[in-house]
Amino acid sequence: MHLLSTKKIKFLILCFLALFLFPACSEKTETTEEIAMLNFEYGLMDVEPLGNSNGQSPSLAYNFVPNLSQTNILDIFKDKKELVVRLKNDKNPSSLDDVFLLKLRTNTDLKEIAEKYKSIDIVSYAEPNFTIELSDYDEIKVADTSEEDEPVPNSNIVVAVIDSGVDINHKDLKDRIVTGYNFVDSNEDISDDYGHGTHVAGIVASNSSAKIMPIKFTDGKIGKMSDLAKAIKFAVNNNADIINLSLGLKEKSSLLSESIDYAFKNDIPVVAAAGNYNSSKKYYPAAYGKVIAVTGLKNDGTKLPQSNYGTWVDYSVKAQDILSTTPGDNYGYATGTSQAAPFITAKIAWILENKKDSNIRFILSELDKISTSLNTGKFALLLGKFLAE
Repeated sequence: MHLLSTKKIKFLILCFLALFLFPACSEKTETTEEIAMLNFEYGLMDVEPLGNSNGQSPSLAYNFVPNLSQTNILDIFKDKKELVVRLKNDKNPSSLDDVFLLKLRTNTDLKEIAEKYKSIDIVSYAEPNFTIELSDYDEIKVADTSEEDEPVPNSNIVVAVIDSGVDINHKDLKDRIVTGYNFVDSNEDISDDYGHGTHVAGIVASNSSAKIMPIKFTDGKIGKMSDLAKAIKFAVNNNADIINLSLGLKEKSSLLSESIDYAFKNDIPVVAAAGNYNSSKKYYPAAYGKVIAVTGLKNDGTKLPQSNYGTWVDYSVKAQDILSTTPGDNYGYATGTSQAAPFITAKIAWILENKKDSNIRFILSELDKISTSLNTGKFALLLGKFLAE
């Protein structure tokens, strides 16, 4: 009984603040009450707007101001969980605007919580802040060698490599880097402690003349959807010409789909790895129709044992034991769809070098001209078109 009365007191305080500071909230009293009670119930501790808040009306933004539940001493014993909520706002449809990351303290399943928030009229969608994995199959094997390739002249094409960061001081990459960002630590330190991003960037750099925009959304194999969404928006807003995503997850995400739509509407091709589960089940974002999905082949032209496949795959390239850059001026071999995607990204960079104002439809038509259909037994029509390196 005491806890219930405490919640009521907190809610009355919030209502008073809403009427005093946000007069527009009074128009949505019932909705505001529904959201506030859910915030109380699930221990809202903090909230992060994922987009610009300038366009949001006070009545919308107010609904997710952290409330006094953070003073409830019982909440500190509950699990930390994160929920993404998008509010409806027809006046401001830009990507990530009116999207909030709610940081909760609760032992309730996140999908159950999402359903509660989705039932509120002004909520467009609610979902867990999904984890995203880099599509590496095994550890990068150190190469006892050094590259001696002829230097490739820089072009004005910029590839955003959204990954674990990049070693911008690597001798093969340092002259190809443009300003990026670290969304893990919210700073400009995009150093790569994991090695995956540097390996991917090296494939792009050695197969094209493009510049690299390193955007760090994770410092290991796993990252957060909220950081990936911010990274995609950063790439679009900072004039990247292509986005490479050697990463993914096994389930649909409204936030990810919305982020891909934002790139697509700005005519920026997104290339994504098909995943390494030897499965035909859709892997996202590769399986979204607006993304160029790439899977990997062995050196003999057959499917890599781990590569995903399906009618949703667009292209395949050889991606076995690929030599590329690794942190510390080193090199290493890696195999998987993470290595396949940047080969297609590099091909697109060459297409744009010849015709920078090309739209996505033109890019796909040009890729089709230099690729061939695969006849690989039971995987026929399930590996997309083969594009030679």
